[in-house]
Amino acid sequence: MGTTGVAIACVTTVVVAVVGTCGVVVVVAVVRLLRRINASVGIAKPTSAMMSEEDPSKNCALFRHLPILSGSLAWRSLGAVAETPIHKCQLPLMGSSSSNDDDDGDDDVVVVEILIKREDLISSSYGGNKVRTLQHQLAVCEVRRDAGETSFQQLVSLGSGGSNQVVATVVHARKLGWDNKNGNGAINVCWFDKDEPDLDNTLNMLSVFSFSNIGFTHDWGTKVGLLKTLSGMYKAWTQKEFVPMAMGGNCPVGVLGQAGGILELAEQIQAGTSPDPDRIYIPIGSGCTISGLILGVCLARELNLKAFMSPDFKIVGCNVHEGFALLDRIVGIHTNPLFKFMPLTITHSVLGACRALKQIGGPDLEKKVMAFIKTNVEIRADAQVVGIYGGHSEKSREAANHYDDKGVVLDYKTGEKKKGLWICGHFVAKAFYPLMKDMEAEMKRDKDDNTEKVPPKFMLWMTKSAVQPLGNVDEWSKFTKSNDAVKKWAREGKAESTLRPGTVSIDDGKAEDYRSIMTKIL
Repeated sequence: MGTTGVAIACVTTVVVAVVGTCGVVVVVAVVRLLRRINASVGIAKPTSAMMSEEDPSKNCALFRHLPILSGSLAWRSLGAVAETPIHKCQLPLMGSSSSNDDDDGDDDVVVVEILIKREDLISSSYGGNKVRTLQHQLAVCEVRRDAGETSFQQLVSLGSGGSNQVVATVVHARKLGWDNKNGNGAINVCWFDKDEPDLDNTLNMLSVFSFSNIGFTHDWGTKVGLLKTLSGMYKAWTQKEFVPMAMGGNCPVGVLGQAGGILELAEQIQAGTSPDPDRIYIPIGSGCTISGLILGVCLARELNLKAFMSPDFKIVGCNVHEGFALLDRIVGIHTNPLFKFMPLTITHSVLGACRALKQIGGPDLEKKVMAFIKTNVEIRADAQVVGIYGGHSEKSREAANHYDDKGVVLDYKTGEKKKGLWICGHFVAKAFYPLMKDMEAEMKRDKDDNTEKVPPKFMLWMTKSAVQPLGNVDEWSKFTKSNDAVKKWAREGKAESTLRPGTVSIDDGKAEDYRSIMTKIL
């Protein structure tokens, strides 16, 4: 594996160990490196081929409302659907008798409806929130690759062992020519740290191994040592061979992609195919998606769209990483303007996207966005809900099991039963639990006040793909050649959901133990 991959892999894992000995100098260096990664993709105009092959005004709400952008911002549909549907999930409150198996005969079951924006259904190849991010990111990379820029001939996708971003990049980049033919056009993969052992996370690594367009790979089991780590960081800073794509896709054009998603929701609200939600709950990983939602709501209001009209409207961001959650509890790092210099915070992400939007001909929303964050964005950072990054806490597991046991998903308008949700422990469950508990608190308050109010309209922004992709390469053979650290991680990763049973054990298992959960992708 190249030194670039080693360097990028160590950026995150080295910070805690090094800051204690090198202090402010290392912090500044790491922040500057993250800022360079954040800016690595940049902005590009669409090529003539994109303009002739795509129909952005038909398939992207951002271009429908700001057509001037279609000539200044590259975009590829990646085969995504034109609109992700609005569904509703019906299930008892977690505190109601049916969820506690109460057999006393009292009829005190309270069934509620939760709105779902089905981003998980955006693509039959691999869905979830990463697709909208990549529609701009990969398109910009394509423009720069085809212009002959060396560093865009191959890309480096960063993430932890269960990264959705890595899977999405590998799957969707194939459609734009990063297919590794004759050794060129590869997506190089860097799993810089393990997540909590969990079958869902292991499946993501297996998915990546099943596609032919991956180049070099690096994982946390490769021991490099402190000196090599520091050397790798320096080489990552100075290298020009590969483009390191931002963690979680968090870069200005990625945030603009997510803004298009919530503009699409505004259209659905205006058309009557979705209620106007009082709150939208979204897990926070890299901060890209929530930043795009914030920008998109402000843009919808700037355009006078009849959506997000509730006087109590909020976007509720739910941390999934214990480190960020701690910093949010102490200093409010995500929304505190003092930390707008720090990549992966909401203020940095939103402001970068605002400036990009203005640069390509859109309105200047910087002041309105910062005001919106102050009044309409709520960050959840309960340590008991967040747990450890990459896996369930006890509370998120409770919510996921409750849904798996009693949840029913229906089309919002027709009532037709629809494909169920994947309430993963890595991300979705950590937003689903606060949503359910807030719903319970709202219903209890109304009952205690003896008032009959319209039930609150809470929406879950569904980020986990409904599809676990399987390519044409024998992923099991590749996986069995992994180092001992990865094998141990996989062996310990058990299935959390009865709806997705399976095991991965290199010692005594086989591919058939898990492949039934996966979907073959051509």
